[in-house]
Amino acid sequence: MAEALKAQGDESDLGEAAIRWLQGEPDTLSKSEMLDLRLAKVPAANRKQFGRNLLLSMVRFLPAAGVHGLVLLMDEVETMFTTKGKALLRVLAAMRVLVDMPDSLPFFGFFSATPDILEEFPKYPAVEQRLGVAGVHFHEGGDLSPQLWLDKVQSQERLLTEIGEKLINVGEISRGYSFDHKLQCDNARRLAQVASARNLDVDARRIFVKTWASLLDIQVGGERRFGDDELANRYQGSFDAVHEFDEGYEP
Repeated sequence: MAEALKAQGDESDLGEAAIRWLQGEPDTLSKSEMLDLRLAKVPAANRKQFGRNLLLSMVRFLPAAGVHGLVLLMDEVETMFTTKGKALLRVLAAMRVLVDMPDSLPFFGFFSATPDILEEFPKYPAVEQRLGVAGVHFHEGGDLSPQLWLDKVQSQERLLTEIGEKLINVGEISRGYSFDHKLQCDNARRLAQVASARNLDVDARRIFVKTWASLLDIQVGGERRFGDDELANRYQGSFDAVHEFDEGYEP
């Protein structure tokens, strides 16, 4: 972390290597870079636990680095298909730890989760006390409410459509290609209709983004209008891929 911070003011090869390591790309570092940074390879089986320990250590380290605050997004804190038993309690415990830890550092945190996680808060009173809603919800005018329900902000279909439209610009930046915005906005709108109409057990937003990003990627250099049946099949394919990846996962 120290080498990465020093590289912000004075770019160096070692600082760039440190940034890659912190970004979760340890396999891109050469032997000499690992030696200079005094790092050892982390076995693949230990990387998830190692990553969690690094995150907690980083929160402790930041005040000493002269940083004035921390904005942290914990995406998909749910375990998608396995939010039960000890796995669920570990999710809730991790949320409590992160909320309580930065006692000397201004902290603005987001935990992105599906509704079933919120329903389990009463099983962990310490989390319910910190993140439960007492009184008026955000969508009812409670600006200080700790929970913001995206499905209450606007309709799911409209929300997904707007996400899809914004991702067109992201795709252009990442691929260096200019899309036909009128055509792609139409594709995004109809994919949002497909996603909103499906009755799946998980949040549609993750599946929508995965599907839409892949559709934009395959159209670089050759754009077209997708039929409704093809959109439905591709959406189902993304769902199946996420299901296969997440089955049995524990945080």
